[in-house]
Amino acid sequence: MSNEKIKIVFMGTPDFSVKTLDMLNNDSNIEVLCTITKVDTKSSRGQKINFSEVKKYAIEHNIKCYQPDKIKNDTELINTIKKLNPDFIVVVAFGQILSKEILDIPKDGCINGHASLLPKYRGASPIQSMILNGDKIVGTTTMLMSEGLDSGDILEQYSFEIADEETGGSLFDKLSDETAKLIIHTILNFQNINPIKQNEEEATYVKTIKKEDGLINLENETAEFIERKIRAYNPWPSAYIYIDNKLFKIYKAKIIDDLNIKNLKEIQNNIYLSNTDMFFKTKNKYLQILELQPESKKRMSIQDYLNGYKN
Repeated sequence: MSNEKIKIVFMGTPDFSVKTLDMLNNDSNIEVLCTITKVDTKSSRGQKINFSEVKKYAIEHNIKCYQPDKIKNDTELINTIKKLNPDFIVVVAFGQILSKEILDIPKDGCINGHASLLPKYRGASPIQSMILNGDKIVGTTTMLMSEGLDSGDILEQYSFEIADEETGGSLFDKLSDETAKLIIHTILNFQNINPIKQNEEEATYVKTIKKEDGLINLENETAEFIERKIRAYNPWPSAYIYIDNKLFKIYKAKIIDDLNIKNLKEIQNNIYLSNTDMFFKTKNKYLQILELQPESKKRMSIQDYLNGYKN
């Protein structure tokens, strides 16, 4: 490798992107020329200006930051990137489609880090989908970007076994780290990697998660699916249910194959209480609720909740 640093333009938005940006910025072989992220937003109340996590990092580390509304239409920024003459454009959770004009700018290519073992889980919610679908092996991918959605040629992949109690939040943190490390490895070893085309027949797509996706349906969903939903949607949007018309977020539950409900109090259809426990009757089995968050209260163990429960 020559003594000349590898020049990078980085595109990303949420905190998932920041780990990669930080590793790039701290690698002695790499120079981050600038960052590109989404435009600032205003909060619904008070009109407070909110910066993306990538912009916050860029400000703290004195890295130039651009914020196009739609980068493919921003001729001035595209010309700026061309003048920077980067070796790579690195993209991690940027949130915008890149035109062919932009993809053709870097000398070596546009590299995207995607938190799934492509071609599985193309799209917006791969991390939650891994847990929701009960995958045992998960991982991350670096690929050469194309004009399609996560459809470029695969460069490298890293996989590992998922923990039994993995949540969306804990897997997010692990995959953020592993994606960052894989991108660094891919860049530093790029000349020795042979890209592999994705098998389109194996491609699956996952949509953006909405708050209403977290609603628990005891009559139509199995205990296994609900337990996975509870973990997949922790911390957001949370799996939740209404009890006495009040919203309860459910954070932890255990599957019970069979349960004698004769001595339990049914407080609502398919929801049972004892002095020490809460149970949900699902489509096939039971769930013992271990942690929840009542409406307008903090997250707590079921014991703490039932100690304050008013019959």
